[in-house]
Amino acid sequence: MMFRRKSKAAAAFAAVALLAAACGADEPDAPAAPDAPAPAPTADPLRLGYLLPETGQLAFLGPPMVSGTQLAIDEINAAGGVLGNPVELLSGDEAGDAGRAAEEATRLLAAGVQGIVGAAATGMTMAVIDQITSAGVVQCSPSNTGILLTAQPDNGGYYFRTAPSDVLQAPVLADLVVNAGYEDIAVVARADDYGVPFMDETVAQLETRGANVVFSDSYDPEAATFDSVVDAMLGSGAEAFVLITFVEGAQITQGLLAGGVESTQLFGADGIAGSAFAENFPSADVLEGMRFTAPTALVPDDFRDRLLAFNPALVDFLFSPNAYDCANLIALSAVAAGSTDSAAIRDQMIAVTRGDNECGTFAECVEFLDAGQTIAYQSAAGSALNFIEVREGGGEPSRGIIETSEWQGGEFVSTGQVAGDL
Repeated sequence: MMFRRKSKAAAAFAAVALLAAACGADEPDAPAAPDAPAPAPTADPLRLGYLLPETGQLAFLGPPMVSGTQLAIDEINAAGGVLGNPVELLSGDEAGDAGRAAEEATRLLAAGVQGIVGAAATGMTMAVIDQITSAGVVQCSPSNTGILLTAQPDNGGYYFRTAPSDVLQAPVLADLVVNAGYEDIAVVARADDYGVPFMDETVAQLETRGANVVFSDSYDPEAATFDSVVDAMLGSGAEAFVLITFVEGAQITQGLLAGGVESTQLFGADGIAGSAFAENFPSADVLEGMRFTAPTALVPDDFRDRLLAFNPALVDFLFSPNAYDCANLIALSAVAAGSTDSAAIRDQMIAVTRGDNECGTFAECVEFLDAGQTIAYQSAAGSALNFIEVREGGGEPSRGIIETSEWQGGEFVSTGQVAGDL
């Protein structure tokens, strides 16, 4: 089906025609005025793909991010599509595996996509960023928080992210630990592009706050067991334990609890911040008092309601607003450019977050663009994206909201929000 917007002039003409017909009841019926022709498409259709974890270690993140992307496309097409055409969305499963991610990226690129939403994990993006951006295709990740990506080459500005860097998350995580009254801290992280830089920044932030980091190390996330990691942490004399992990963090947590550590001594970051983490335990009760940080771990009620209406089966919502933002930003950049060419989209991605008129949905924003005005797209997570150029052309949020959360009474609940600026 072709989706087109009628002009305001056409709508006004139709209203006048109806009024005249009503007033001329004594006159012979006049033939109905034909609808004004809808504007012809002005560009090739916009085709997007997503490269998100439908399977693998981060599969729990797939449903919220995929649903956020699909909701955006649904709303975009309901509002008339992009430049006279409906947007098409193709799926891709990164599966938490670099080889699979590269294969899926190859398939999406061969299908002619002008933009890709994903990947989810920083390591998966590092595996495909050269492949995607060297093809001259915009890549927008909703969940890459890895510090290294700020300076990662991207063929002149084709990579963007809507999640804030871990440079903003690390101080909030350090505050969470120190404000709980702990002084001697152990920190472990995955030995990858996400975990190691995040660990180093967290250690620095803890030490800046006067904490004594008695142990910090990275581990192989593909190891058969994590007993050596647990033993090293237990033997360090630490009072609190910080885990920068993905799903394998459940095994480390189980080991620490079995070694006599109380759940209130445990702290985690976004890789395990969500209800799905409890599925690795006999009961969520064993996690009572464990605390976490994540970029906007919980979402505003209005967006949650729209997302649940779209997909009632959702349990977790982490990074769903950020995925929604990626799809909207690519579509709005195409409208602002008057083209679905990926280079033209790239050139507008920062501008559409820094204009004069604040707006948060495609339908709202496109009204300003159609009127020749500029927009400042606002994240569905409830904050201004206000992209900054961190590489030649490439951008990321200049500020972000980090959510703190905790297991309380068997439920994963928000305990606060901290805004930070780069």
